[in-house]
Amino acid sequence: MAMSDDLCIAVENLVRKAPEGWLTATCDTLRALPASATLDLVRQRLPGTYNSDLAYRMDRVLDLASTQMSWEALSWSLRTTHAAYRRWQADEEVELLWSGPTPANQVPARRIDQALYDLIGDAKRDILLMTFAAVKINRLADVLLKAVSRGVHVKLILEFERSSEGQLSFDALKAFPTALVAAATVYHWPLEKRERNLAGRPGKLHAKVAIVDDMALISSANLTDDAFNRNLEIGVMIGSDRLRGPLTGHILGLVRSGQLVELR
Repeated sequence: MAMSDDLCIAVENLVRKAPEGWLTATCDTLRALPASATLDLVRQRLPGTYNSDLAYRMDRVLDLASTQMSWEALSWSLRTTHAAYRRWQADEEVELLWSGPTPANQVPARRIDQALYDLIGDAKRDILLMTFAAVKINRLADVLLKAVSRGVHVKLILEFERSSEGQLSFDALKAFPTALVAAATVYHWPLEKRERNLAGRPGKLHAKVAIVDDMALISSANLTDDAFNRNLEIGVMIGSDRLRGPLTGHILGLVRSGQLVELR
C-alpha cells in the first residue's frame, strides 16, 4: 500500500525537526516492534523528547502510519527520508531560528530553544555556551547534565554582576546547578580587561553563542525563560566550517590572549 500524501508530508515535517540521535533511536525501536503492536504500546516504547513540537509531529506520523504500514516499514521510511534530508541539508549551511510571534500565513522557523536542546541532546564532544544573562533554565540544565554524563566537555563563558559593575543584576552562573558548574570549565571577562564609555561604565559580555561539536548557533537570545518563550528574538544555526571555524577560533583566541579567563 502506498503512503498517503498526508503521511508523506507528516514524515517530512518530522524529519526536518528531529535530531539525528533521537531519530535513530526511534527507528531502531520501531523496527524491533511486532506488526501487531498497538498505537499506545508504540508511544510508550519510543524515546522521549523535551521538544513538544517534535513530540506532536511524531504523534501525527504514528496516527497516520498505524493504518497504512507496519512499524518496521515506518522505520525504513523515516531512515530513507532522513538520509535524503541530510544530503540536501549539507548544501543549506544556515538555518533561520526565531522566538516570539510568527507572521500570519507563514510557516514558522525553528524555535531557538528547541534547536539548542536538540544540538545539546546530540552532542558527542564539546559544548561551548556564551551568554550575558541566564535565568530559569531548568530544561537546559537537564540536557547539559545528560551531555556531561556522556563524556561531553562543557565550557561556559558568562557575565557577572561584579565584572559588569551592576549592569547585570544576577550572575549568569547562578542559574546553573552546582553539579554542572563543577563539571564545566567556566570563563569570565575580567573588569580590568574592559574599556569604559564616557560615563565610566565598563563594556558588557553581551554575545549569545552556542558551539556544539560541528554546529554553531548565534542569536539575540540570552539563556532565559523570557528569551525562549516570550521575547521576539532571532538567530541562525551554522553548519559550515567556513563560518563556524573562525567563530570558534575567535573565542578560543580570546582565552589564549587572556581577555577571557578561567574562573577559579
